[in-house]
Amino acid sequence: MKKAIIIPIYLRLSESKELPYLEGLRLAKRAIESLNILEDQDFTLILPVCFDQTGGDEEVSFSEMDRLLREELKNLGLQRALIFSSQHLEQLRRYLEERNFRNFYSLIDLKGFSKIRNTGLLLAQALSMDVAIFIDNDEVIEDPSFLMVACEYLNRKWKGKVVCGKGGFYVNPDGTILLPSQHLWWRFLWNKTKWMNQVWEKILSSKDRLVPSPMLLGGNLVLHRYLFRSIPFDPYIPRGEDTDYLINASQLGFCLLFDKQLRIKHLHPERTGDYFYEELKWDVKRFLYERKKVRGKLNIDLNPYPGHFLRWTLYPKTILTSFFLGLDYLGKGEWKRTKDCIVNIGLILQERDEGWLKYLKFRGDWEMMMKEIRTQGMNDILKGCWV
Repeated sequence: MKKAIIIPIYLRLSESKELPYLEGLRLAKRAIESLNILEDQDFTLILPVCFDQTGGDEEVSFSEMDRLLREELKNLGLQRALIFSSQHLEQLRRYLEERNFRNFYSLIDLKGFSKIRNTGLLLAQALSMDVAIFIDNDEVIEDPSFLMVACEYLNRKWKGKVVCGKGGFYVNPDGTILLPSQHLWWRFLWNKTKWMNQVWEKILSSKDRLVPSPMLLGGNLVLHRYLFRSIPFDPYIPRGEDTDYLINASQLGFCLLFDKQLRIKHLHPERTGDYFYEELKWDVKRFLYERKKVRGKLNIDLNPYPGHFLRWTLYPKTILTSFFLGLDYLGKGEWKRTKDCIVNIGLILQERDEGWLKYLKFRGDWEMMMKEIRTQGMNDILKGCWV
């Protein structure tokens, strides 16, 4: 079984000389170094890298950033590693345009959680991988058997269904699974932690190792080729692409389960005050999009999370939580963020397209593209990506 470990990397900078000092690069190095503990070293490392540049000449800068990144990562002694950065994106789009996927290639990108994951899957397909294993750059692997656990039960029957994908737990720095309570007064109507912990408690209490779940975590996600050749991440959803992937796959007849033994240490950086506004904004957009997308009969029970946020109560919760967070910022003298929170309320009034139909169109193009890559390959692009 050919295995790919995919670590999406986001690097925000204004000029290339900043790159060696970025926190994103430091985290990525830590995640990559943790792979050395694996007993099974028979894998290919795929690094899709987004250079989120805030100014300057992109074409010149991307080339220099890619060179500097390779110098930084070469020191880690990587074996069979591939870096696909913003420098290579235009080449991939030309490849797709030449094969009559012009209306599709604008959705293939490195900016956006769904899009960078889809790019990783395209590269896994081009390398004829059987399994794609996603981890995030703010994580470390501590279990030497992680890769073996990740691949167990894949493409085998479990209770009458073929297991096409699996998710696993994030382990907190103190070794616990449940998310720590966040004592934020403005968040009492938007307590995601409470509902997510109910999911984890139910999974932990199950006597089975593999458990159906209403949610998955993108930083500990395993997909078999039969799944990722057919099911892409939804490029239209702003965040929550991992659980959305579970919903899409389930609706289209695929089985993904939660594996209680699949665990990875999550060491996210400290979250600042701006983080909470950004998280709320993108959560509101995500839940509004998902709510419209999942109308009708579902093949999966989404309760307690994210189902709790897909009810009609999403609208008053959005209004009140945005207002309360605005008051919190106001009390700290942060006038701009206070205004941003009020503007956030307007999100519930925006018209949204039919998400499911848009996704199905994208999925149809995805299947044709994956078939094209399988037969034609992408060797001209890949040869410039190896470390």
